[in-house]
Amino acid sequence: MPYHKLKRTLALPREEEERFTFAEIEEGVYFRGHNLWLLVLSMAIASIGLNINSPAAVIGAMLISPLMGPVVGLSFGLSIHNKNLVKLSLYNWVIMIVTGLVASTIYFLISPFHQETSQLAAFKEATIFDCLLALFGGFAWFLGIIRKEAIKVIAGVAVATACIPPLCTAGYGIANLNWDFFFGGMYYYLINCFFIGVGTWILSIVLGYQKYYLEKVEKRNKKDILIITIISLLVLFPSILLTQKKWNAEKLKSDAEEYIDTIQKQNPELAIVNYKAEEENGEKFLDITILNDQNFIDSQKLDAADLLNKEIKLRWHYAPNSKATEINYLQQQINELKKELEKK
Repeated sequence: MPYHKLKRTLALPREEEERFTFAEIEEGVYFRGHNLWLLVLSMAIASIGLNINSPAAVIGAMLISPLMGPVVGLSFGLSIHNKNLVKLSLYNWVIMIVTGLVASTIYFLISPFHQETSQLAAFKEATIFDCLLALFGGFAWFLGIIRKEAIKVIAGVAVATACIPPLCTAGYGIANLNWDFFFGGMYYYLINCFFIGVGTWILSIVLGYQKYYLEKVEKRNKKDILIITIISLLVLFPSILLTQKKWNAEKLKSDAEEYIDTIQKQNPELAIVNYKAEEENGEKFLDITILNDQNFIDSQKLDAADLLNKEIKLRWHYAPNSKATEINYLQQQINELKKELEKK
């Protein structure tokens, strides 16, 4: 493919003038009237979805929430060094956070259901992959806003970056005095905002918006790039640790499943009803609950199974009231028949 064709294919032409883009971004910054009530309603819908474990409700809330306006306005204002836009964005961002936390906290205070659902837990720990999602989301958001028809792109970015559920998770933490959920949700939300902003800031420079508003910005950019790089590394560090924690948990779960399969193949008579892998003080344990009564299972077999994997220690548990179960009664009869056959 000739160079000029490749360049034309990869080019990002502006479909609207800079002043229209600025006006759209500035309009999205304000949190009043429709935007304010849309935020309250989307927080209520997301909170209900998280509370009843409904992914559909959470996704619907993300589609209608106007959460990213102040974040993009702040990063764009920093890029073009517009102090008024930066102040306006910061003011409305604070209003947005406070409104979102109050709305979600009130819901979780009056809700009769206070259990920790899997949807809530999903937005308690942010990994490095969530940072990447937010960064690419920031790129996509800015590319969408410079097009004439941006609504589809912006809606997709709202779902992909998931800004609203972490804020609801933080509200759940306040309502239930569960500070793991509060700090986890707030960190998840803040890294989303930060990297969406970084994506917007980068593209505003790459696409030449600074040149439209400013002259001689190269020295300023070098300083800004250094500051943003340092802040990005500091923000990324906890997410890297959480990613490693999640990776270790998934690996332990996978190793435990393989271990259980090996034990079952070698000891088919074991009736394993439940198992749970966990790490304590740097050691890996696999708690296995069996239905077999301890009178009818050879303890040597259990000891032998413990030697199959030296990295994971087994802890055996017997199901409660297992002596009274019909299965153990049948197993006893089978063992007695085996003994009679051996005698013959």
